[in-house]
Formats: sequence, C-alpha cells, structure tokens
Amino acid sequence: MSFLTKLINSKWIQHLAFWVLSIYVIGSYFSISSIFKFIDIIYALVFHIPLLLLVYVNLNLLVPRFLQVRKYFLFLVLSAANLGLAYLVHELVFEIVLPLIPSIYMVSFIDWQILVQIFVIYLTVSTLFKLSRSWYTLQNVEKEKLALELSSLKTQVNPHFFFNSLNSIYSLALKKDDRTPEVVLELSELMRYMLYEVGDEKVPLTKEIEIMNAYLDLQRLRADESTRIDFKVEGEVEDKMIAPLLFFPLIENSFKHGVKGTSQAAYVDIRMSIHENELEFEISNNQGQVDDVEHGKFGGIGLENVRKRLNLIYSSADLQIQNTLDMFTVKIKLTL
Repeated sequence: MSFLTKLINSKWIQHLAFWVLSIYVIGSYFSISSIFKFIDIIYALVFHIPLLLLVYVNLNLLVPRFLQVRKYFLFLVLSAANLGLAYLVHELVFEIVLPLIPSIYMVSFIDWQILVQIFVIYLTVSTLFKLSRSWYTLQNVEKEKLALELSSLKTQVNPHFFFNSLNSIYSLALKKDDRTPEVVLELSELMRYMLYEVGDEKVPLTKEIEIMNAYLDLQRLRADESTRIDFKVEGEVEDKMIAPLLFFPLIENSFKHGVKGTSQAAYVDIRMSIHENELEFEISNNQGQVDDVEHGKFGGIGLENVRKRLNLIYSSADLQIQNTLDMFTVKIKLTL
C-alpha cells in the first residue's frame, strides 16, 4: 500500500477533511455578504463547538454502544438527549460565554428550528459514516478470514504422498531404473507448485492439468500393475483460470480409499470437459476394502475440503455424489 493510499485511508485525515469542509459550508451559509470573510471563519469555528460534541458523542458512544448492538430504543432516546445537549451548549456559547469577551461581538441569529435541523443532519451523517466504516472494516476482516481459510484448505493435500513418492523413487534408484531422473523432476515440479504457486487466487487451467498429470504419474509408480488410471480432458483449456488444487483432495481420496487395500482390479477414472466457461469434472473409483469405507467415512476430509472451497469461491457450483457398493463418483459443474 502506497503512502498516499495510507494517508487517504487515515481516520485522522478523513475527519480533518470533513471538518474543514464543514467549516467552509457553515461559514458560507451564515455569511452576511457574498464574499467569504475572516469573521465568517470565526463564526463557523464557534458554531462547530456543539457540533463537535454532538458528532463525537454519537460516533464514540451512541452508535457503538447502542445502535450496533441493536439497542434501538435506547439509541433513539439518547440521540434525542444528545441533540438537546448540543442545543444547550450552542446557547451557552453564544448567549453567555461570548458576551463575556469584550473584544468579540457575535450572536446566534439563527432560528431554533433551523438549528435543530442542522444538528439532525450532522447526527445522521455521522451515524452513516460510522456504520459504513464499520461495514468496510468487517468486509476486510471477512476477506482476511476467507483468505486464511482458503490458504489452509489449499495446503491439505496429504503430506504422506510426498514421503511415499520418495520411497518409490528410492526403489527406482536401487533398481537403476532409467525413469528415476524424470520422476525426480516430476516430484520436484509438483512440490514447487504446491509450495509456491498455489498462493494465487486463480491459476491457469493448463498448469493445473499439467500438475494433475504429474501427480497421477507418481501414483502410477506405487500402484499395482492391474490398476487402471485414466485422465481425459475435452474442450479448450487455453486462457482459462481456476482455483488451484481444487480437485486434488478428490483425486487423493480416490487412491487412498479406492486403490489402497483392495484385492480386485482397482481403477481411478477422471474426466474433465470444458465448454466455453463451463467446466465439468468427474472422478470415479472402485470401493476399497478399508475401514473408513466400511464405517461410512469415505472421502470425508477431502470431500469436505472441496465442498468448502466450492462454497467460498464458486458458490453456484453443482456438486453431486454417487456412492454404491462397488463405485464412488463425484461430479462437479462450475463456471470458470
């Protein structure tokens, strides 16, 4: 944030600008001539004594202590008392204090109805100012909370995957497999992406697909020869952006709960299609014979992760789940 932006957003600068403008408007309004003179500034300054009391009692006491906590009746009663207090201070200043100063001759020649109207305007404006500032602050807090929650969700890809991948690479190295350098590069690229590039709100869809393919290649190293792993993409993916790692928890769960711990032929089938700005993602896998599945906890953490991120980023997305005895499928439709 630049110095100028910080200066503009400063509460003191905003208040100072408001009162300078207010003094000019009041001075011009009550000026007895068409030319704004020094005496008009003095009159406006004195006139602002009850206004300052009225506004800051409202800003610092009435609005935060009563209006914002929904004590509306008390707020109205105390606001009326605040108006009465401001009126008394105005009369005290112009009728008692100023006549005691010989060098100053200044009287309040304004009708009390107009005076009350001016006080009501300042009371209303200060209330709206306080509420709008509170709303702006709340919005910033919500944005920060949202950013923190999204950041947390993006980092929930299972860290054990990296350790298992390193073990697989270690096994390849012992066998002097020619694929070892390529696999190391794939794991390095995947780790770099997850550590450094997912901080952005959106990433190119082409990059996300590339990383998903790298993830699947590493999983193929650990999978049985009978395991089928397919990933097909249809449609135009160029110039499309998407939230990073959105589908990774689903892919990870497919391997954790489907491929793992099953004696029958396992599979992970992934389909992604893009039509203009509409994206459809579908992932299916066999039901693995693991405790989480038997207890009805299939994909709980990963699925909840995706559900939360869809609600936060793609609120109109459609999420469908099909859970049968031998297959688990998740379908997502969203607008990029």
